[in-house]
Amino acid sequence: MPSVGERIRKRRNELGWTQEVLAQKAGVSKSFLSDLENGKRNVGADTLYDIARALSLSLDYLMTGEEGETEPPSEVQIPAALASFAARAGISFRQALTLLDMQQQIIAHRSSTKKEKLDKVDWQKFYEAVKDFLQ
Repeated sequence: MPSVGERIRKRRNELGWTQEVLAQKAGVSKSFLSDLENGKRNVGADTLYDIARALSLSLDYLMTGEEGETEPPSEVQIPAALASFAARAGISFRQALTLLDMQQQIIAHRSSTKKEKLDKVDWQKFYEAVKDFLQ
């Protein structure tokens, strides 16, 4: 039965991604990912979750090789403006997702006349306002 690292490598290759691409999307170092794929390292639940989200896989699949009762996470579309900001600011995939989730929750509570498109958000200003809440 393939290991967690082997399942990660298999999915990464299916997506045509290098270790560097996946490491950036998951917020881990390339060397950590390499060690994980080669069975030289163990991984904590939070980091495994970040990798699963980046690969659009379920935690059940990564841990056991079988899908659980829930659907794998759907692919998240990060707005281009947020992706650009995240790259410049050096924030992790998880932090970018958290920013996106926070912004979407705020928008959901506004009246429809006040909603903005996510590509027009000043992500730098928004990040500065909430960065103390990001982990």
